[in-house]
Amino acid sequence: MTCNYALLSQVVSSSGLSPGWPPMMMATAAMAASSCDRGDTRKKLQITVVFLVRTLLLACIIARGVLALIRVAFRVAVVAPARSLVAVAGAAFSAVNARCAWCLEQAALGRSCTGTVLGDAVVGAMASSWRLLLQGITSLVFLCARGADEYVRPPPSPLVLTAHGKPASHPQQVHISMVGEKNMRISWVTDDLNAPSVVEYGTSPGKYTASATGDHTTYRYFLYKSGAIHHATIGPLEASTTYHYRCGKAGDEFTLRTPPARLPVEFVVVGDLGQTKWTASTLSHIGGGGGDYDVLLLPGDLSYADTQQPLWDTFGRLVQPLASARPWMVTEGNHEIEALPVVGIAPFAAYNARWRMPREESGSPSNLYYSFDAAGGAAHVVMLGSYAEFEEGSPQRAWLERDLAGVDRRRTPWLLALVHAPWYNTNEAHQGEGERMRRAMESLLYEARVDVVFAGHVHAYERFTRIYDNEADSRGPMYITIGDGGNREGLALKFIKGHKSAHLSEFREASFGHGRLRILNETSAVWTWHRNDDQFATVRDEVWLHSLAAGEPAATVASAAAAGGGHPADEL
Repeated sequence: MTCNYALLSQVVSSSGLSPGWPPMMMATAAMAASSCDRGDTRKKLQITVVFLVRTLLLACIIARGVLALIRVAFRVAVVAPARSLVAVAGAAFSAVNARCAWCLEQAALGRSCTGTVLGDAVVGAMASSWRLLLQGITSLVFLCARGADEYVRPPPSPLVLTAHGKPASHPQQVHISMVGEKNMRISWVTDDLNAPSVVEYGTSPGKYTASATGDHTTYRYFLYKSGAIHHATIGPLEASTTYHYRCGKAGDEFTLRTPPARLPVEFVVVGDLGQTKWTASTLSHIGGGGGDYDVLLLPGDLSYADTQQPLWDTFGRLVQPLASARPWMVTEGNHEIEALPVVGIAPFAAYNARWRMPREESGSPSNLYYSFDAAGGAAHVVMLGSYAEFEEGSPQRAWLERDLAGVDRRRTPWLLALVHAPWYNTNEAHQGEGERMRRAMESLLYEARVDVVFAGHVHAYERFTRIYDNEADSRGPMYITIGDGGNREGLALKFIKGHKSAHLSEFREASFGHGRLRILNETSAVWTWHRNDDQFATVRDEVWLHSLAAGEPAATVASAAAAGGGHPADEL
């Protein structure tokens, strides 16, 4: 055993270990001792390498344990207290901000918030100073972050969840949509599954001279079960006329105004709406001035429920004041998919049940894409589905070919289209997501001489010149991204300066807002983008358009409005 001890001594001395070896090392040493008798030099070398490798592995295990202990200690000693401090600061900030906002709201309504004139004056001054300080800080931070030449909004506020709190038979989430040019679909929800699907209506408040009976549906999503979702079509209705109506023979009376039978007509366009305080600001700006528009177009991403089905209900209640007064024509976005095929939940289940559009009237096989006329057929609007099949041979593309072939541009001087994922986009967000659809359908829109294509998805505003196949073309559509309605995901702040389409982009800004397209006559229209600037919907971009059905545009130069106001631009 002399050789065994000699080898053992050699290994121990080379490793510098004390006699109190760990079991793994003892096992390795024993192997070395038992094998030395054979006098195999190669075996000695192999055993020594194994010993060193195992020693290294043990050292790594010990190091990982030490790092884990350090990580836990850091979380306990630093991260947790920091999060607590941030939470406390956030709660204090929210409380102060909410109180100031309430005081300013009471002052605007002519009400007292303290009960005394002096108290109101002091609190009002403090609230106003707080609001100005907050606006100044946020503006400074974002101007420094993005450069003084670009205006951007801070991230959106938390969700605005609107409660119902009324009897089960009381109609809620009321919204309307066009069914042809002389009829209107009224949609609403009741918690009472036996409530009647009846709409009473007339031209005088409280005096209903006609009624219509519809149907209702429900759907399930895991443990969630919807209320009764009612749809009833009223009409024929007179154009440019105010009607008063009541749903389900119960609840509140609503008022709607039908679109005009001839030009001019005004469309509001807003995308990626959601239900935040920025959403509420956008809706307030849209409805300002008595809701002076005719039809609202929404290119996808409505509630941002994202499988949380009660958010569909809160969204319906949030938009009800506007959506019950003017027709809302919508198409689906990616946040409406909500598919869970493993448990049998089909895509767009909630969207199709709640937002029924005029697919049958436009010959479409799907609620995800359809078309409609406005202003006596002077404008034809095509609502396309970015998340329905669109390739050659698909039902949607075949329908689009038929639909566009049926448009007589002598009778219909204005042709508009909406998609969700933009076909042209210089923002870092969602790059290239609309490219396949563009390649499949762009030629159809170009040949039909579509005037404008609206899109959402990217949470910013961007307007391109007239384009076809990535080149400026005076006979192509103008492309506008308007995905800045107020969604909970925040703004898409970064645009790519060296993007291949940057020279085609005429205006771009990451701010919340909405747009308006006012078609004045058969040849001219004006587009304005209204930024949610403080308490006012600031016109930040404005451009005049010339109908492609009227011949070549008179000019191809657009100009943007300065912040705080707008001015006419050259016609496109």
